[in-house]
Amino acid sequence: MTATIHSHEPGPDIPPSAVRVRYLHGRPGPHPQHGRFAESVGARFDLIDFRLRWQDKSRPKPYVIASWLLCAATLPERRKYDVFLVDNLHIMPVLMKRLFLRKDQKIVAYMGSHTLYFLLSHRFSRLVERLHIWALRNYDAILCEGRMSVDIAQRLLGETHAPIYESLLAPSVERLRRLREVEPDLESRRLLFISSGPGEFRMHYKGLDLMVDAVSIASQSDPTLEFDILGEWDAEIVDAVTARIPSATRQRIRFRGRVDGIADWLQRTALYLHCARGDAFPTATIEAMSAGVVPLVSEWTGTREIVAEVCDRLIAPLNSESIAERILWYFGLAAGERQRLSRRSRIAARPYTQDSASAHFESTFTRMCQDLGLAPTRQLSP
Repeated sequence: MTATIHSHEPGPDIPPSAVRVRYLHGRPGPHPQHGRFAESVGARFDLIDFRLRWQDKSRPKPYVIASWLLCAATLPERRKYDVFLVDNLHIMPVLMKRLFLRKDQKIVAYMGSHTLYFLLSHRFSRLVERLHIWALRNYDAILCEGRMSVDIAQRLLGETHAPIYESLLAPSVERLRRLREVEPDLESRRLLFISSGPGEFRMHYKGLDLMVDAVSIASQSDPTLEFDILGEWDAEIVDAVTARIPSATRQRIRFRGRVDGIADWLQRTALYLHCARGDAFPTATIEAMSAGVVPLVSEWTGTREIVAEVCDRLIAPLNSESIAERILWYFGLAAGERQRLSRRSRIAARPYTQDSASAHFESTFTRMCQDLGLAPTRQLSP
């Protein structure tokens, strides 16, 4: 089946889905907004490895395969549900579909993580990559978070595949209300990045090493630059990403750890960095833009489509030298031009609120169910 793609523009008013939905997610739990989306369509929640736990453990491959099969065979009341919404790409639901479900029951992959980009960039082993592509081809529909994820799914799967739908994330209205009151210090030389680790995996896909290197390179031309990093990171990661940096520059790159609120940090910031390797749709960029802080993202950061509404030059190639060049370009702009980009950032971020994202998800999910032949004839029931 040729792909069907729906953009982030809200569709016509459609009543909430009345199909029976099961939501399967990993450990320790789903992304909070993903969970709220599942609640909004009346889903019953279950862990993907509810019978043999492996997701947050180091288990041998035979154990993991046994968990896939056992969980697929023993998911309670599995035949009562019309659609299984699966958070990220998992093998177990595919085995359940092929071995234990009726043909009219559907499985849907919700792709809101780094996974699609890691497949595209061959970050996984060849065996794991082939297994994941096989699994993706066996889902009945794919819900991708952001246009970048849609584009990657199309590239991975080629011309013929299941329908693809687009969703999005956004900050809460309460959080945005405080951020919209911020007046950033655009005359400062401060940069900011917001994300937590703690380990190497998160460091890689969030692009922390790239950004630290880029600031170090840019500091050779502008030694007044300061870079604040909010979020918890292992000491080993901090040491690894700063090891090659001159000591004078290292003192101006500060890991601040966990903080209670970001508004005060955004108020003292002139440029927000988020140069990731496949981050699907990071809401931190939207939060920064809502506060009037201009964002600089990589070409493989999912919110690039929003940043493009501000200025194309704020989307950098995925290497430290190019990111450093864009940092120096931004700080070399006249004060009036930085103010203009700040205003454009607020305007571009304004449509993205948690309420609008939730309404869009419900509309898209209902349309998807109708496209799959799941007519909304039953009452919602978890």
